[in-house]
Amino acid sequence: MSNIKNWLIGKNVRAMFGAAALAIALISFYMYNLIDKLFAIGFVIAALVLVYGIYLHYKLGKIALLNQLRKQWGNPLKIERDFKRIKDAYKTMRLNGQGCYQLDDQTWSDLHMDDIYSLADRNLTSCGQVLLYNVLRKPIIKNTAWEKRREAIHVFHKNVDFREKLQMILHKLGKQDKEQVEILLTGELPIPPKFWVLLEIIPYIGLVSAIVAFVLFRLGKINLFVFPLLLILNLSIVNGIIRNRLKKGILPYFTSIGYLGKIINTAKQIKDLSVNGLDSQLEDISKAYDKCKVINNKTYALGLEQVDPFGLYSYINILFLIDIRMFFRVIRDIDKLREDLINLYTLIGELDAFCSIASFRDSYPSLSEPVLLIQGIKYEVEDMVHPLIANPVANSISLEDKGALITGSNMSGKSTFLRSTAVNAVLAQTICGTFTSKYRASFFKVTTSISQNDNLMGGKSYYLAEAEALLDMLNGVQANIPSLCIIDEIFRGTNSKERIAAASQLLKYMSKLNAMTIVATHDIELTNIVKGKYDIYYFDENVGEQGLIFDYHLKSGVSPTTNAIKILDYLGYPKEIVENSNAMIQ
Repeated sequence: MSNIKNWLIGKNVRAMFGAAALAIALISFYMYNLIDKLFAIGFVIAALVLVYGIYLHYKLGKIALLNQLRKQWGNPLKIERDFKRIKDAYKTMRLNGQGCYQLDDQTWSDLHMDDIYSLADRNLTSCGQVLLYNVLRKPIIKNTAWEKRREAIHVFHKNVDFREKLQMILHKLGKQDKEQVEILLTGELPIPPKFWVLLEIIPYIGLVSAIVAFVLFRLGKINLFVFPLLLILNLSIVNGIIRNRLKKGILPYFTSIGYLGKIINTAKQIKDLSVNGLDSQLEDISKAYDKCKVINNKTYALGLEQVDPFGLYSYINILFLIDIRMFFRVIRDIDKLREDLINLYTLIGELDAFCSIASFRDSYPSLSEPVLLIQGIKYEVEDMVHPLIANPVANSISLEDKGALITGSNMSGKSTFLRSTAVNAVLAQTICGTFTSKYRASFFKVTTSISQNDNLMGGKSYYLAEAEALLDMLNGVQANIPSLCIIDEIFRGTNSKERIAAASQLLKYMSKLNAMTIVATHDIELTNIVKGKYDIYYFDENVGEQGLIFDYHLKSGVSPTTNAIKILDYLGYPKEIVENSNAMIQ
C-alpha cells in the first residue's frame, strides 16, 4: 500500500507542477496584448515551475525507493522465480569457481536448495540472481577465498550508506524479462551479411539525396526536385525490406543488447563509489568499464525506438538503417570485449548477490558465523536447526575422525537431521553463516544420497539408482579435501540380509577414506558390526493417549524402540494384522 501511495504522490506532484506551468503560460499568452514584457516573463516562470516540478518528482521518487529498500531489508522477497532461466544462465556463463567445488545435482535436490535459494534471494538484478545461484552451488574449500567472501559480506552489514547507494543503482538495472544477455556474452554471435559494406553506403546516398532535394527546392528547380525525392522513396522501400529481413534473424539479440548497455551504464555509476573492504572489486569494475564504455552509446541508439512516443524514429531508421548498422557494430565490439564484459557481469552480479546474502543473514539474528578448520576431519555443532522448518527442534553433535550411524523409528527426525547437517555445512562454506549457535568443522566436499527414486524411463530400479549414487560418492572422495557423506536408509531397495551385508562392508570401507560419513538406518544390526568405527546415535518416540509423540532430539546410543507396527495400529489397521505382527516379532 505504501508503495502505491508513494507512486501516487510522485504522479500528483508532477501533474500539479505541470498544470501550474501550463496555467502560467496560458495567462501570459492571454496578457500578451496588454503588457508585452509580461508575456516573456510568464513563460520563463512557467518553464522554471515545470523544471522544479520534474526535479521534485524525481527527488520524491528517490525517497520513495529508498524507503522501499529499507523496508525490504532483512525480509524475504516474495516473487515468482524462473529457475529454468536462472539455471540455464548459470550453465551458459560457466562462471569460474576458484577455490570451490560444485554441488552435484543429487545433493542439490536432496537438500532442497532451490527453496533455500528462494529464501536467500533478495537480488535486484538478473546477474545478481545468477551469481547467488553460483555462490550456493559452489561451496568454498580454500580458507583465503572464504575469508575474502566473509569480509565482503560484512561490508553490507556494516556500511549502510554504501549499501543503499549501491542498491539504488542496481534497482535501475533491474531484471531481464525475455532477454538472455548470458547467451549474448557466451554464445555464437550473428555474422554480418555479405553486403555489409553496401549497408554502410546506402544511408549516405539517402542523406545526399535529401540535401540535393532541399537545395533544388530553394533554387526553384521544381522540375528537378522530384528526382531526388523519388530516389529517397525508392531507398526507403529497399531499406525497409532489407531491415525487416535482417531484423527477423537478429531480433532476439536486440533486447539483450539493451540490457547489456544497462549493465555497462550501471558499472559507470558503481565505479564512483568507494568503501573499505571492496576496494579491489570496485577497481576491477572501473577497469572493465573503461574498456567496455565504447559499447554504451551504441546500445543506447538501439533502444531509442522503444522510448519514441511518436514513432518518428522508426521512419528515420528505415531511411538510414541506424539500428541494423549499429547492431552489427555492437556485435563486433562484443566479440572483441567478451572477456571484459563477462567480468563486468560477474562483478556487478557478485555485489548484488553479497548484498542479498547480507539481507538474508540479517533475517535471522541467531545465525552464527562458523569456524572452519584447515586440518583434520571434524564436525561439531550446537543447537543446529534447518532453515526451511518452522519451529524446529535444535540438535547438537560432535564428531572427530569418524562418522555416525543413526538409528530410530519412522518419522522420528533422522532424515531432517541428515539434511540439517549437510545444509549447514553448505551454508558455512557459501554464505559464511550457519543455523547453529556454534559451528566448528572442516572444509568439506558435501555429497548426499537421501531421495533416490526409481527411474522408469531409464529402466533403473530404486536399488540400482542408489547403488550408482553411492559408487559416485565413493569415487568422489579426494585426498586433498575431506568429504561429508550423508546417506539415508542405506541400500533400502533390497532384502534385509544382503542390505546389512553390503551396508556394513561399505561403511567399513568408507571409514578408511578421507571422509566423514553420517548414515541413518532402520537396521539395528549394523550398530554392532560398525561399533568403534562410527559413533552411534538414535531418535525415538513415546506412545501416549494422542498416539505417537516425537521429541526429535538426538540421543547417544542404540534406538531401544521401533514403531512400524505402532503406526499401523495408529492408522486404524485391522486388529488381526496388528496383533499377529506383534506376535511374530516377540
